Amino acid sequence: MKAFQAYGTGCNAVSATPRAAALKFFGMFPTKRKCDITEGDLDGNFFTVSYGRKSEGKWPQQFKDITKKLIHTLPE
Repeated sequence: MKAFQAYGTGCNAVSATPRAAALKFFGMFPTKRKCDITEGDLDGNFFTVSYGRKSEGKWPQQFKDITKKLIHTLPE
């Protein structure tokens, strides 16, 4: 299943959209200043990222240095 992981130093949160992942991340870790978000696949408890082109010919989406003020700019 396609998912997005928001991660920072020593913590992460996974959700179905980039905006939801960022909201979940900052909700779980309110003292964190920023996070990065990467598109991948959620298989049970494992989040995997395919580096390189996927079978559809698209690269995984990535969003770098997302702060609480930039959450509204992320796609739903």
